Amino acid sequence: MQTPNIEISDVEYVADMLKAILWVKEDLEHVSPETLEDLEVSLCVAEAALRRVAAEMRLPVNAR
Repeated sequence: MQTPNIEISDVEYVADMLKAILWVKEDLEHVSPETLEDLEVSLCVAEAALRRVAAEMRLPVNAR
């Protein structure tokens, strides 16, 4: 069985969705400020990592 390849657009889509959650995080009722802060930090780190992954996926294999 062959493993499906993940596309750059898939990685960028997930990064975009993480960013979208950041935009609406204040609408999350009944969530403590500490949890919202943890969420923001985690989402920012994950989004940045995915953006780097997408950028590196565009490089030729021998340039990585």
